[in-house]
Amino acid sequence: MDYLPYLRLLHWDSYPRKSLPPTFQPERLVELYMPKSKLESLWGGIQPLVNLKKIDLGYSSNLKEIPNLSKATILETLTITSCTSLVEVPSSVSNLHKLRNLDASWCSNLQVIPTNINLASLGKVDMKFCSRLRNFPDISTNLETLNVSYTKIEDIGSRNLKTLTHVPESVTLLDLSNSDIKRIPDSVISLPWLRDLTLENCTKNNSLKANICASLKRVSFDFNNLFRVFTFNNCLKLDEEARIGIIKQKVDWFACLPGKEIPAEFTHKATGNSITMTFSLGGEEGFSASTRFKACFLLSTIEDYYKKSIRCERSKGRVQINIGYHFVPLSSPTSRSEHLFIFRAGPFDEENVSLEVDETIGEIVFEFSCRLLGDLKDYKECKVMECGVRISSEEIESCSSSEVGYSETENNNNNQSDEAVDTSRRI
Repeated sequence: MDYLPYLRLLHWDSYPRKSLPPTFQPERLVELYMPKSKLESLWGGIQPLVNLKKIDLGYSSNLKEIPNLSKATILETLTITSCTSLVEVPSSVSNLHKLRNLDASWCSNLQVIPTNINLASLGKVDMKFCSRLRNFPDISTNLETLNVSYTKIEDIGSRNLKTLTHVPESVTLLDLSNSDIKRIPDSVISLPWLRDLTLENCTKNNSLKANICASLKRVSFDFNNLFRVFTFNNCLKLDEEARIGIIKQKVDWFACLPGKEIPAEFTHKATGNSITMTFSLGGEEGFSASTRFKACFLLSTIEDYYKKSIRCERSKGRVQINIGYHFVPLSSPTSRSEHLFIFRAGPFDEENVSLEVDETIGEIVFEFSCRLLGDLKDYKECKVMECGVRISSEEIESCSSSEVGYSETENNNNNQSDEAVDTSRRI
C-alpha cells in the first residue's frame, strides 16, 4: 500500500492491522471496502478524500473512531454496521452533502450523533439496535427510509419512546418496533409517501390510526399486541398481506380498512344488515352472556362521525340483548370507497344485558346499523351492504348448521316486524 499512490478501489476483507500505513495516500480512492477488519482507526488528520464515494467498515468490531470526513465532499454511502466499539459519529458527517445512505445499525455502544445532519441528499438511515443511542438529530427533509428500532432515542421511534415528534414528509419506510410509543400523531401517520409501517412489540401503543395515508401499502405488527383502535380509512393501496394482517389482528374495540366484501374468516355472512344464527341448545354450545364474537360489516361512503350498534335477540319472544352503542370519530372527512368495520365483543357489559341473558340462547339475531352524526338532531342513516359474524372458538367450539337470515332494514328502528328475518340461506 506504500507504493500505490493511484489506488482507486480498496477491497480487503478482515484487514489484520489496527490502522492503515501512515504513508497511505487516499486522495484518489473512490471506494473503501474493509469489512470485518481489525482496524481501530483509519488514519490521522484530515485527508483530501475528494474522490471517495463509498466507505464500508461493517463488522469491524474494534473500530473506535471514524476519521474526519469533511473533505469527502462526494461521499454517498457510509456503512459502519456492527462496529460495536464505536461510540460516536464525527461531526464532519454534517458536511457530507452528497451522502445518501447511512447504516450504523447494531453499533451497540454508539451514543453520539451530530445534532444537525440536515443533509438534503440523505435518503436512508438505519440505526436499529443502537441500544445506547438516546438522541436523534435533525435530519434530512428528503429521508425515505428510517429504522431506529431497539434504541433509547427519546424523540423518534425507540424502546423508551413516549412521544413521536417530527418525521420528514418524504419518509417511505418507518420502523417503530420495540418502542414505548403510546400514540402515533396524525402528522406522522399521514406522511404522503409512507408505504411501509412496522410496529413490532409496541406494547404501550393501543391506537393505530392511519387515516388518509393514501400511499400506505404494507403494515407489519406484533400479533401479541392488543390494539383498541385500528383504522386505515382511505388507505386504498394496502396490499393483500397487510389487509389479512389487519383483519386477523386482535382488536379490543374497533378496526376500519378499505374492502369490497366480508372476509372469509367470518364464517356467517349475509347481504344486508341482519344475520340469524341457530345454535344447538342445551349446555355450552349455545350463545350466552359469556360468549365472545367478532363481527364485521361493509359500508359505502361515510363521513364525519358514525355510531354503530348491534342488537342480539332471541327469535322466540323477541327478548333483546343490547350489546351497546359506540361513538368513534373518523379524522378524515370522507371515505372514498367501501370500507369494512370490524370489532370484537363479549362478554356483555352488565348495564347492557337483559334480565334473561344467562340462559343459553338457541337462535340469535345480529343486526347492524350505522349513523353519521352531526349533532343529536342532525344525523343520517348509512346503509349496511353486507355483514358477517365469527363466534370465538375459545367460547363455543362449534355451532350447529347455521342458518343466516339477511334483510335490508330501511329504517333501522326497534319496531321491526317478524318478517325482517324470514328470508334465509345456509352457509
